Amino acid sequence: MPEMYVRDQVVYFKDTMKSSSRTILFLHGVGGSHHTFRDQWARLKGTARLIIPDLPGHARSGGAAFENISQAAGWLADFVKELGLKKFILAGHSMGGAIAIEAALNELPGIEALIIISSGARLKVDPDIVQGIRERFCDFAPEFVDRMLSNETSSGLREDVLQDFLSTKLETHLADFRVCDDFDRMDRVGAIRIPSLVINGTDDGLIPLKYGEYLATTIPGAVLKVLHGTGHLPVLERPTEMVAVITAFIHSLDL
Repeated sequence: MPEMYVRDQVVYFKDTMKSSSRTILFLHGVGGSHHTFRDQWARLKGTARLIIPDLPGHARSGGAAFENISQAAGWLADFVKELGLKKFILAGHSMGGAIAIEAALNELPGIEALIIISSGARLKVDPDIVQGIRERFCDFAPEFVDRMLSNETSSGLREDVLQDFLSTKLETHLADFRVCDDFDRMDRVGAIRIPSLVINGTDDGLIPLKYGEYLATTIPGAVLKVLHGTGHLPVLERPTEMVAVITAFIHSLDL
């Protein structure tokens, strides 16, 4: 993975480096990393240039996890500047979706479209989740994964997601959930004026479908794609459908 320094801290990221008319910058969610988008990396490389960072304090990137979404959006602006990106589609999952919304509201130069996955204009966190992570991290992890994923999810993927969860430090999870719990832009998202795709699963135990419906009805011209039998991680649970939906959205920008 390439690396560079942003705000004097090393950032690891994946970059196809392939010249393309489109660039997609993916932002992972709570406790995640570039690994969250492994299926999109494998399947979309011929469609667009892909850039997927490990956010500060996650995986191999240095620094501390964000204290709030505004700070995260400021960091993103510096990351984009260091990369020299002039035009890109910003795609965010969960917490990453909140960062994408904030960046769009800040009119970050270069954003031509948004893809908001399993996220919302606010991200209220169930206190039981925070308590479970803080007090019994390892024992609580399987319960949390069950809440994230649809019952239709294979045991193999369920185990993979569990190991991803356990590989992230408890402190990072708690910091990310604090950031999400404080996020609320319900009264502002209607000001977004770029093409937006909203993707939510019907079986998401963390972000109810109504969160996506609110985004789609409040952001002018936004398109909502509902994935049935899918939980909080459609990027992993429904990779083929996700690629098809994202590809169709990219092509629609050319019409």
